[in-house]
Amino acid sequence: MATITISHTPEDGTLVDGDTEKGDGTGDILKRYGFRWFRSLRQYGHANSRDRAPRVAAMEAAAEELRAAGHTVTVEIAEEVRPNDVVRADKHERLEDRRAALEAKQEKLTREAEALRRRSDAMVEHLPLGQPVMPGRRGRAHRNLLERSVDTAIRSALTAQEAARLPSRVEGSRRAEAYKERPDVTARRVDRLETELRALDRRMEGLGQYPGARSDALRRQYEGERAVLIERIAGDRAVLDAAREAGTFGRYSKENVHRDDRVKIRGQWRTVVRANGKTVSVSTGYSWTDRYGWEEVKALACDHVQDTPDS
Repeated sequence: MATITISHTPEDGTLVDGDTEKGDGTGDILKRYGFRWFRSLRQYGHANSRDRAPRVAAMEAAAEELRAAGHTVTVEIAEEVRPNDVVRADKHERLEDRRAALEAKQEKLTREAEALRRRSDAMVEHLPLGQPVMPGRRGRAHRNLLERSVDTAIRSALTAQEAARLPSRVEGSRRAEAYKERPDVTARRVDRLETELRALDRRMEGLGQYPGARSDALRRQYEGERAVLIERIAGDRAVLDAAREAGTFGRYSKENVHRDDRVKIRGQWRTVVRANGKTVSVSTGYSWTDRYGWEEVKALACDHVQDTPDS
């Protein structure tokens, strides 16, 4: 029987350590509770569990079933929540490592493609141009050589194509990271997290109806999720406050935007139909209007406010 530790830390997430063996049944039990095998770590764990609340109920249930199967199991959970800026810096570092790995892979594939191309050329460079292939067994060696040369050239082209795709993946990763840091995206994320927090509070209120060990595990899990949500909301709000002070966010509201003004949203100038507390409705040219959050407004053109529109 195996000795197993199911642990959770903010830095590493939820992982399983132990002297397990293939076929001892531990993998089947862990998979039933959301664990998956990480080939790079050679460990089971919960996906996307870094800097998130531990899934206490699943961890405890998996530990209970493993103990029933005869294994010795310890559950270790770190309750602390890392600050938002630390989490963002750590994620940025991991993304940079992945980008560097992709760039190194591109260089390696480019070298392999060039080496394959030279090998293909070397196979047939001694053959006179236009030399016919003899029929039957007399031309077998010639045909085999040409086939190997073509196959190698195809491998070279496919390898070069794979290398050519990697820069777009690196650039896409950078764009996605920059997009998530935009003030308007951050504002929408705050709204979403606040909605999740209210829903979580309602679930916690309902736990009192179901006393027992599972209810206690769920309460610990919900308390962890609540602590993470509060920290993430506070961190994103601090980012928005800094953007407001810098004048890059929060410049427009129903106080300075009125009906028939022109606002720039997602690169297009639109006419305001109605200015609300949290949103602005703009015309579409059809019978309906589109509604956007104020964080989407990038510039304003009107007579009552002197504003320098964004280019």
